[in-house]
Amino acid sequence: MNDNPENAPPRSGTVGNYHSPAINRDRILMAVVVLLMVGAALLVGWLPRHKRDQEVMAKASTERTSLPIVEVQTARATSSEQELTLPGTVTPLEAAHIYARATGFFQRRYVDIGDKVHTGQLLGLISAPDLDAVVAQQASLVKQTSAGVESALAAVQLQQATYSRVHTLVGHGILSQQDDDAAFASLHTAEANLEAAQQAVQGAKSAQAHAQTMADFEQVRSPIAGTVTARNVEVGSLVSGSAGAAQGVTAVPGTGPTGGPPTGGAGGGELFDVVNLDRLEVFVTVPELDAQFVQNGQPAQLSFTEMPGQTFQGKVIRTTDSLSQQTRTLLTEIRVTDPQHRLRPGMFASVQMHYKAPNPGILIPGDSLIPMARGEFVPVVSDGVVHMRQVQVGRDLGTQVFITAGLEDGDMVVVNPNDLVKDGAHVTTKPAPPGQLGSEAKPAAEGAKGSEGQPGQ
Repeated sequence: MNDNPENAPPRSGTVGNYHSPAINRDRILMAVVVLLMVGAALLVGWLPRHKRDQEVMAKASTERTSLPIVEVQTARATSSEQELTLPGTVTPLEAAHIYARATGFFQRRYVDIGDKVHTGQLLGLISAPDLDAVVAQQASLVKQTSAGVESALAAVQLQQATYSRVHTLVGHGILSQQDDDAAFASLHTAEANLEAAQQAVQGAKSAQAHAQTMADFEQVRSPIAGTVTARNVEVGSLVSGSAGAAQGVTAVPGTGPTGGPPTGGAGGGELFDVVNLDRLEVFVTVPELDAQFVQNGQPAQLSFTEMPGQTFQGKVIRTTDSLSQQTRTLLTEIRVTDPQHRLRPGMFASVQMHYKAPNPGILIPGDSLIPMARGEFVPVVSDGVVHMRQVQVGRDLGTQVFITAGLEDGDMVVVNPNDLVKDGAHVTTKPAPPGQLGSEAKPAAEGAKGSEGQPGQ
């Protein structure tokens, strides 16, 4: 019997802590797989984040070491040929705002809106019995005073005959001188009474004429030829007249529908509005910096959104020659030529006027202007370095401004500078997108065009 354990055959079972080699290999393989899975999971989650952190750190390092990038644009001097665009409203040269001068009920109406009328045409009738009664009373008073004149004239003739006879008898010594003086005094008294009666007649006739004039206001007539553009009264309406609401003609734009006073209809308001559409004008307010170039007779072109592609000719008729203290603008009247009668009062007009400015300046974006306590500055880039130029501003167009001093033709102006743009800062430049100066900026050879959206600057 072989008792040596080394030569003993393998046993399939286990004794104590002893494991078979197959089981140990499975466990080791399983542990390796688990470790590989855990490592792969850690690797998949860690690598992208690590890569992202490295990119962020690299980008931050690049930004710390790189120069800021700014957008620049080449500033160009504008031409002396300037075009000024201003808003305006078409108004009639003649507009009659007709009010009632007689108080009463509106009896008849002969016209309506859109009707053509001529000067003096009857528009309506007002029934005012009290005025008619005053006219009749004054006519009766004229008759009474006229009868008094006839009586005084007869008395004068009688006294003249009496004085002639008395004076003859006194000359023959039949009557005394006292009788002659008494007859002469009676003659003068009769003549004075005649003069007083004649003055009474003149006074009565004047009163009658005044009453008739007031009664004539019962007839509402047009003071000008034109078109009825407003009718604010109906038959039967009670209208009241006043001394301050007489018929009149105005050529100054106001607050009414055609540029005049506000309408109020019956009562004490406006009855009719008559406008002469053959003669139209436009009032514009020219800014202070451009006012010096506006002259009487200067041509102007007008365009309207309702009629695209069409231009109407006009010219400056007059100006106030004085700037408004509130808006610092010059009120200018432009007469419009419209033989085809296409324009209507109240239309919005865009008025273009051309003139030559001796030093219009350099046009730059409005965002490039930096206001400071020491003045106004514009950042200019030269050889990669920012230089803050102190400038003098001319016309301010809102999105663009004219610089009259401080810049030169060809300077690289920073567009919309940020907080990094400071004097002496090193920057990297890139061209600004086209259109920063808008469609109104043109090179010096082509001219420049200004636009004023509102009165003032």
